[in-house]
Amino acid sequence: MRIAVLQVGISGFFPRFYNDLLSAAERKGDNVALFVPKNKVNKNHQLHNQQLWGTRWNWHVHYHLYRITGIQDVFSIYSTWDLIRRLRRYNPDIVHLHVVNGCVLCMPMLVRYLNSRKMRTVWTFHDCRAFTGRCSYFEAIECNRWQTGCGACPRNDWYAPSLIDNTALEWKIRRKWHSAIENLYIVTPSEWLAGLVRLSFLKDKPLRVINNGIDVTEFSKPTCVDIPFWQEMRGKKVVLAVAASWNVYKGADTIVWLASHLPDDHLIVVVGRQKEQMSRDLAGKAVCIAYTESKEVLIGLFQRADVFVNATITDNFPTVNIESLGAGTPVVTYRTGGSAECLADGCGLGVVKGDRMALLQAVLEVTSHPEIFTSEKCIKRARHFSEKQFDEYVDLYHEMKDDA
Repeated sequence: MRIAVLQVGISGFFPRFYNDLLSAAERKGDNVALFVPKNKVNKNHQLHNQQLWGTRWNWHVHYHLYRITGIQDVFSIYSTWDLIRRLRRYNPDIVHLHVVNGCVLCMPMLVRYLNSRKMRTVWTFHDCRAFTGRCSYFEAIECNRWQTGCGACPRNDWYAPSLIDNTALEWKIRRKWHSAIENLYIVTPSEWLAGLVRLSFLKDKPLRVINNGIDVTEFSKPTCVDIPFWQEMRGKKVVLAVAASWNVYKGADTIVWLASHLPDDHLIVVVGRQKEQMSRDLAGKAVCIAYTESKEVLIGLFQRADVFVNATITDNFPTVNIESLGAGTPVVTYRTGGSAECLADGCGLGVVKGDRMALLQAVLEVTSHPEIFTSEKCIKRARHFSEKQFDEYVDLYHEMKDDA
């Protein structure tokens, strides 16, 4: 089989996701090609079997038209034509969409192409934007307008602010064209997101939950790497918090609060880019590692920690939780989205979103009872979310082909 994967960019979670998917498909003898829009990041960080389509100029035009009109999915006519031209040349059996709503596509053109070829299409939702008028997540502001048509958006800064609030019109565009994909199978990484899809205008489409997966053995294997600030951690119960970039949605304010309320025998280690205010607030209260590109250092930190804290208030099924479990470290998290779905008895605790005191108490419960929250239980649980998750995608491809 030939599978065409479409994605707006190759930063963040996606390179590892794609590489694991590629490996799973190739084990079955399938061919996978990645189609991403032409920009500096995608050009400089190419993945295996990657094809660039469109022009950077096209994105600038689409983006600035969006900033004026509030509409995202109809302007990239030339780039979408170029994408379709490349897809025809590749001649896929399956098109696998990921994040594609982001000023890069003319969705009516793409949908007409998919339907004209009776193309079997898988769409993995990594967030909520495919069934809203703009936003990726609405949980933090407790907005339910996405169920009735959006409009009067309470936040104008998702993706980027626009001069006109056209979320109601964008919602109608997405309802019309996303619903129009004939041979569409939706995949979500969490039960939480699957539940939202079942309440959306896409509720009649086939749906399956395939959790994210990682190489568990990579995180459970002992590491001898030098860990920054090792001396400061000696004799302390280490509370680890990790984010690529810290902001209010990742729980930056909660981490600052937690650092001020932990007992003296606990030390919080904060990894990730921090804004200046957060760095000042944590000074003298935490060990801060601004950023590390070393996976070995990160694994070493996970393995050294007594507990990992994920204070995110908007998330789907964060792989960082699985990484912690894979390293044998229990997780304490807000029950945000699907963040707590990876937990089971003896490998962590989920608490009500926003309840900082409950989060603190959960941290202390885990660090006080290492005989209950054990590394063995964590690693055993993590094996449920191994690279074998990507075999489920390949199985789905073949099921769709066989049903054609």
